[in-house]
Amino acid sequence: MMLSKVTFPNPFGFPKSTKEEIQSLQEKYKFSDEYAIFLLDQNGFNDLVFFDTDYKNYTTNYTDEEPWQMFGCLYGLNSNSDYYDLIEAQTYNIFESIFFKIGTDPGGNEFVEVLQGDKKGWIGCIDHDLYITHDTLDSFIEYWEEETDYENLKQLSSEDLTELLISEDFGMINFHAKSMNEFLENCFIIKDQTILIKDLEVK
Repeated sequence: MMLSKVTFPNPFGFPKSTKEEIQSLQEKYKFSDEYAIFLLDQNGFNDLVFFDTDYKNYTTNYTDEEPWQMFGCLYGLNSNSDYYDLIEAQTYNIFESIFFKIGTDPGGNEFVEVLQGDKKGWIGCIDHDLYITHDTLDSFIEYWEEETDYENLKQLSSEDLTELLISEDFGMINFHAKSMNEFLENCFIIKDQTILIKDLEVK
C-alpha cells in the first residue's frame, strides 16, 4: 500500500493566535523558537484533517519504512476543546521544567519538547503509565526511589534529572526528532486515513 506524508503548514490547525500571545507563553514555558513559529503558522493539528476533501493537497509520497506509533493531535491555542487545548495540557504537567507537552497519541501518551540538557528542543513521546498516578514531581521521584535502585533523585539538579528521565535506561521517552521542524518534516505518515509517527534512530 502506498504511504504518504503530511506537509506543513496546512489549514488543519486551530484559529491563529497573536504573536504577542505566543511570545508570552514562550517566556513562561521556555519552549523553542521553532515551536513558537509552529504555533504562529499552524497552531495545532489533528486527524480530523480527513474530513476535508482537499487534505491530499497537503501530502507528499512517502517511501521509507512504515512507522508504528499512532497520532492523536498536536495541541493548539483557542481550540475550544479541553482535549486539544495547549494551555489545558500544561495544567497537569508535573514535569513543567523538563517537558513541554505539545500533543498526544490515542492512548494518552504525550508528545513533548525537551526543555533543557543536551537534548533541549528534541521531540519525543513519554509513556504515561510511568507517571499517571502521580500528582506531583516529588511523588513521582519518591516512588522511583522506593521501588527501584535509583537513589537521591531529589538531590539532582533539574538538568541532571532531565538527563536521567530521557535516558535509554530509564525508558520514559521515545524520540521522534531532534527539533520541531524535523518533527513536522519527517514524522506524520498517512496510512488508510490514519496518521502514524516515525521514530528517530538515536545513535
